[in-house]
Amino acid sequence: MKTNMIDLHIWSRVREGDYEAFEQLYDLFFDSLYAYGIKLCKNSDQVEDAIHDMFLDIWKYHDKLSETTSVKFYLFRSLRRKIHKNIKSDEKVSIFNKDVTHVYEIEDQSFDTLIIQSEEKAEKSVLLKKNLASLSKRQYEAVMLKFYSNFSYKEIGSMMDMNEQSARNLIGRGLEKLKGLFS
Repeated sequence: MKTNMIDLHIWSRVREGDYEAFEQLYDLFFDSLYAYGIKLCKNSDQVEDAIHDMFLDIWKYHDKLSETTSVKFYLFRSLRRKIHKNIKSDEKVSIFNKDVTHVYEIEDQSFDTLIIQSEEKAEKSVLLKKNLASLSKRQYEAVMLKFYSNFSYKEIGSMMDMNEQSARNLIGRGLEKLKGLFS
């Protein structure tokens, strides 16, 4: 919650025209926005352009920005809309490129143990990628938003233009499918 309070303070300063706060907002969220955007559109140039356009709009219209309870949600939703708007109507949006990466902390252990653990993690990662790829695009997006970006069901529903219960059902069906694939 402390992070959200800091985000909201920065947001408030941006709304007042504080350029330093605007730069902080950009630095704070660029990486997570890029990671999300690349899942919506495989073209990294389009993703970067959409992020930059979104931030230019934020600065240009900073005095018209509304208050929010979650800056992260506001930015993710804005980026999603910007990417969908920027993609030509004849192009299909690839909702996620189904790339899942993990960051593992390596503790002091023997070299052999590290190799074995690394191989096990690689096998699990491949299995997870394979199983996630079997989800529908919307299930995959919802699961990623819930478990990798930590959005609430209500926020996911709003972001994906559905009600909260539909988001819960979508994620539940996705998890059931994953559970069946892992057994």
